[in-house]
Amino acid sequence: MRAFRRYIDNREGSTAIEFAILALPFLVLIFAIIELAVMYFVDSGLDAALHKAVRQVRIGTAKTAAWDINKFKTAVCTDLSYSFSCNSNLKVRATVITDMNSVTRVSGSIGGTYNVVEDFNIGDSGDYVLVQAFLPWDPVIKLYPISSGRLTDGRYVLATAELFKNEPF
Repeated sequence: MRAFRRYIDNREGSTAIEFAILALPFLVLIFAIIELAVMYFVDSGLDAALHKAVRQVRIGTAKTAAWDINKFKTAVCTDLSYSFSCNSNLKVRATVITDMNSVTRVSGSIGGTYNVVEDFNIGDSGDYVLVQAFLPWDPVIKLYPISSGRLTDGRYVLATAELFKNEPF
C-alpha cells in the first residue's frame, strides 16, 4: 500500500501530461487562424484585382480595346498577387442589368461542384453591369474535412462582385 501511495503522490511528469493534453487543441486553433488569415488575404486580393479590372470596363477602355473574357481574366489574374493557376480556374460572369429587381446572386458551387456558367457582356455607355468572379481556393492546411462551404474535392469558392454603371465613352 505504501508503494502505491508513493506512485499516486509522484508529480514529476504532470507538466508533460498536461502539455500533451492541451497541445493538440492549441495547434489546431493556431492552424485554423493561419488558414483563415491566408484565405482572407487571397479573397481581399481577388476583390481588389476585380475592382481594378472593372475600372477598365467602366471607363470604356475594355470596350475600345475589344476585350474578351480571356483578356479580362488576364487583367484580374495579373493583379492577383497570390494565385495558383488563376487563368484556368477563374470563372467570370459579366451581365448587363436592365431591371434592378431581376438581379440575382449566383453561387460558385452547386451541390459541392464548381459550376459557374461564364458570360461576358460588358454593355455600352450608360448600361448597368454586374461582374462576378469566382476562384476555387485550395486550403493551405487541410485539417477540417467537415464543412458545408466546401466543394467535394475540399476546395472553397472565393467570390466577389461589382455592380456599376458604365461611364459615357
